[in-house]
Amino acid sequence: MMITEDNKLLDYLSKFYGISIDELTQKYTMSQLEDAYNEIEHKTKYQKHLDNKKEFPTEYVIKEFSPL
Repeated sequence: MMITEDNKLLDYLSKFYGISIDELTQKYTMSQLEDAYNEIEHKTKYQKHLDNKKEFPTEYVIKEFSPL
């Protein structure tokens, strides 16, 4: 079975938010999830740049940067 980009996105966000893929797809559209992923990636990369590539705990990233 080939894993699609959508499946990778759903897997990443379900782990990020700590909920199942079914819960994600019930609450949000793929467009919303793609936008959320892009925003999370953009903001965390920028923040790491500002903080000289410091690593952040997931809880902090969700609280500070999660668009959903």
